[in-house]
Amino acid sequence: MLKGGRGMRLNWRELMIIAVQPAKLFSKEGPLYMKVTPSGWRKKSETYSERWCRLRGNLLFYFKGRDLLSEPQGVVVLEQCFIKEEYGEIQSFAFCVEYIGEEHNQYFAAHSAELRDEWVALLQSASYENLRSQLQSLRLQLMARTGQDPIDEERHGVLGRTDPGDSVTEPILEMSISCTDLPKNSFGEAPSTFVSVSCVTPPDTRWSKSGQTEIISRSCSPFFLTTVSFESTRNISVITRLRANVYEVQDRNMHTVAAIGQVICSFRDIVTSPDNKLVRDIIGADGKQVGGKITILLWELDDAVEKPQAVMKRDNPSTNHVYPPNAQKLSHAASAPTRTPNGAIMRSRLPSLVRSTYMKSLLCNPCNKTYRFPNSDGTSMVQVQESMMETRLNFNIPQQIIKIYLLEEKRKLEELNMFKDLSHDWERVRSAVMMEHVSMIARYNESLEFLSKQTKGPQFKKSTAKSDKLLEFVPINLHLQRLRVEEQGCKESLYDMITVGAPAAHSLKFRHGGLKRMLQHYTEEQSRTSTKNLSLQAAKTLSQISDLKNSIDWLASDVLSAARHVGLESMRKKTATLNEKVTELLNVINENFMEEAFNSYRNASFRGSPVKNPNSSTSSSSGGSSSANSHDKSTTKGSSSSPCDSGNSSSRTSGTSDNEFIMSLNRLSVSSSSVSSNHQVHGSGHSSCSSSSRSPYEDWEWNGLSFVKSPGANSGGCEFNSRCGGGKMLTSWRSHINQSLSERMHLIGHVVEFLSSAATPRERLGAVESNIKHLKETVGQIQEQAKYSIAFLRMQEEYHNLSFLQSVQCRRDIVFSQALTALVTGVMIKFRENIYSKVFMNQMSSLGILAHFEGLISTHGDEMGMLEDFAVGIHDLVCVTFKIVKTSTEIDDTMPVLTGTRSNVVVMVPVLPSMTPAIPEELLSGQPIKVYPVLFNIGVNEEQTMAEIFGDTSLQDTINQDNLQKLDNYYSRLVHMIPHKDWRESHSSVSLDVLMSSLRHHISTKKNKNVEILHISSQLARRLDGIRFTSCKSAKDRTAMSVTLEECMILQDEHQLHSQMFTHLLDTMRSEGTRRDNTRKNVGVPKYAFNKMQLRAFPKLYRPPEGTYGKTVLT
Repeated sequence: MLKGGRGMRLNWRELMIIAVQPAKLFSKEGPLYMKVTPSGWRKKSETYSERWCRLRGNLLFYFKGRDLLSEPQGVVVLEQCFIKEEYGEIQSFAFCVEYIGEEHNQYFAAHSAELRDEWVALLQSASYENLRSQLQSLRLQLMARTGQDPIDEERHGVLGRTDPGDSVTEPILEMSISCTDLPKNSFGEAPSTFVSVSCVTPPDTRWSKSGQTEIISRSCSPFFLTTVSFESTRNISVITRLRANVYEVQDRNMHTVAAIGQVICSFRDIVTSPDNKLVRDIIGADGKQVGGKITILLWELDDAVEKPQAVMKRDNPSTNHVYPPNAQKLSHAASAPTRTPNGAIMRSRLPSLVRSTYMKSLLCNPCNKTYRFPNSDGTSMVQVQESMMETRLNFNIPQQIIKIYLLEEKRKLEELNMFKDLSHDWERVRSAVMMEHVSMIARYNESLEFLSKQTKGPQFKKSTAKSDKLLEFVPINLHLQRLRVEEQGCKESLYDMITVGAPAAHSLKFRHGGLKRMLQHYTEEQSRTSTKNLSLQAAKTLSQISDLKNSIDWLASDVLSAARHVGLESMRKKTATLNEKVTELLNVINENFMEEAFNSYRNASFRGSPVKNPNSSTSSSSGGSSSANSHDKSTTKGSSSSPCDSGNSSSRTSGTSDNEFIMSLNRLSVSSSSVSSNHQVHGSGHSSCSSSSRSPYEDWEWNGLSFVKSPGANSGGCEFNSRCGGGKMLTSWRSHINQSLSERMHLIGHVVEFLSSAATPRERLGAVESNIKHLKETVGQIQEQAKYSIAFLRMQEEYHNLSFLQSVQCRRDIVFSQALTALVTGVMIKFRENIYSKVFMNQMSSLGILAHFEGLISTHGDEMGMLEDFAVGIHDLVCVTFKIVKTSTEIDDTMPVLTGTRSNVVVMVPVLPSMTPAIPEELLSGQPIKVYPVLFNIGVNEEQTMAEIFGDTSLQDTINQDNLQKLDNYYSRLVHMIPHKDWRESHSSVSLDVLMSSLRHHISTKKNKNVEILHISSQLARRLDGIRFTSCKSAKDRTAMSVTLEECMILQDEHQLHSQMFTHLLDTMRSEGTRRDNTRKNVGVPKYAFNKMQLRAFPKLYRPPEGTYGKTVLT
């Protein structure tokens, strides 16, 4: 039974847990008479029955008896109600809970007037509305007296900026706190405590909160790892007053606390104490000592002074510490810092975002947390700073890649616009394909326009906006997670991780799975219908022809230049190289793929309205006229007459008539009189003596089936008919190309070979200039013909699977944009932080960059589709290369620039002139830097448990196996190419060989939720100087568990974090660290989106501490 306001939603299971908790957590409990309606078939009027009632907050639970082992009968929610005494009731000492706008009220009665008054007073003050009105009243009174608002609305630890361009302030002071001999609570137990620190600088009278420590459970002498930082904006001086309030946590889930006492002092008191360590007794609200002491230790942070050699000062060990004996001695020991002449304490500070203009152009909106802990042997304190930052590339890179997408789509439209005089059927095909591309361009332009406006405000995409179509190209919750570590006698260390939601097309849903499944289905369908997917081959062939044409043009110009300025020997060398390139071009043209493309182009032209080459000066009238007559008589093998004949037809179609193209080539081939003696084709006795001579191909015409002799022409040639098959249509074209280019090159080589060494530059140039010119024109015609043929072939292939292919392309574009943005962010940060590291720069130049992605996605439900998108997106990153370019000193030039195409993205990384001496010469000269992306995924949540029991984990197993091979290959190349002495240094005692063997073993072993795969592979990535990425669905909850665990493992492996302190620091980072603030930034609530039932399925090291998670948090 639930009594409360309208529209109220409560979780009954959680209410049951709260109802039976210990009495110390309740404001009051005791017997009350409650007016109820008797149950059963003999219902009477309402009567009063005794119930055991318990009040906690604004919830009044009632039980049938005092036995709390059974569930409560109901709960009364004390909101939007009035509590008033009732004198007209049959039962004495009655009172009523009267709800606003409700007809049925709830009546109670106490055993005496005194008890009634107590219950009424407590119930009246229990509602949240009443507490809020009291707070507001007190707030107004204080504002009237002081003129200032006593409540600091800003959250500590999260910068409240909305503009990433705002200045970022750095801490100038750092404070560490511990307590000793705290009193036990009323139950005789050691308290669970934390300390909140506030300060005020006269004449200001408003206390402002500076920070708080973590909660330490059940300890009378807690040693807090979390430190409190003071920024320069707080105007801290020696007269600044400091207040440290010590609280006992009674219930972490309900955030119920009780004050133990406080200490008030000034900063002068601290800095004048020995070693800046102040010890004070804790004072209660009545001004008396409550027992226990608090110790405050202060450091001043400054870069102007060199780091002093620390001298540890040991305190007496505390008997209540749970840490190792040496750690107890450091219960507040730290570096006895060196003092400056004015008596201030100084400590060197790690490079920060504020002091690095170069990094400030890339990162923004930092959130920092600091910790200190003793190392394992108790000889020094390890200083740790945890930072979380947004990146300015978050909206910049998606805009650039969308522009590349748009350029490709517009090029495709230009290709389709080349075919203008098509038959009705082919025109319908062209229109349908064009409409899909126009629709995609409109969608991409809409996203681009929206992203271009995201210059202010938070520079990340919230997890709640993962399905927003306008933000679909932007990665989810992209942040840099940074760990800075500094310890005595050691160089400071920096560990970076990029946290990002798994690249996936959430806006397109996962009804049919993700990319991997869709591509696999398409491949199987192509195999089943014996249809080839020629898109990649088409792009490759066009690229080859384009590259060869450019090379031939350059070499042809070199031959002319050698003739003018160098000499005969140079001409011969250049001619030999030119001949090699022409031979390569002929080999490409003679491939079967080009035969299929050209045949489809011919078939479509002759069966419909011929498509005329806009670059051709003449057209063939016979080709188009004969095609219509012969269309119904016969078809060529492997071709169809129209796109409507078969829905899954594999025929390929394209453009201009064969006669037209051969005639245009022939006019070029016979322009020189020197060719006439050798130029004969297909047994024809005709020869050309000059450019005005009649071509032997003018006697041939297309009759719809084959090339035949024109009426009155000589019969010496070979007739190609339908018995020859479709391949014969290309024979004359290909043969003519072969002979034309071969004869042209033979002539050029012959002329150069027999030129006299005494020939003048003018004579040398005159001998080859005409042939070189026509060679270049012929190659240009070949490129145009290939472009038309392949474009038509691609149009037909795309039409047969139009909606599916466009859907796959859009999904792939979205996923690739998200993955690319994360990659570029990681590479830019890694490059800028390690630009002066010879080890890293040499490895990047010799091998490339290792990008290690860790996934926590399950293989069940929608997350299966996310993982399929994730895997394809990471695989597609192999087409990304980076290049170093010099730039000016202006800050605008430091942003990376994207060029290239979908299948070959080049990221131009700018460097300042002052940095170029540290970069290898080959990188400065334009050598591309390759990327080696690897992905390892282990699902850890309750959905993965379902998949392991009832579902399928083969996708996860396949991903891990495939990427193990990639990582193994990278490691093998590292071993063979880079000497061991040049590898990244590590304090770990485990060798890379052992780690690789261990990873192979764990991947080959069938074990549920084997998170060791993630731990070992991430350790390998760090040791191999790779870039670390961690992802879950939204990079908020599971990612927080993984990142904090990895940070603690790094501190344990590299910085002597004691095993007994491991769990304490892990819980501290999860409860007080930056990842807790990440949840607040995303959903507005500082809680991880887990519940207790879910966490039972999680590995133990991936479970957050009590009070930091909640089921009702929206993601």
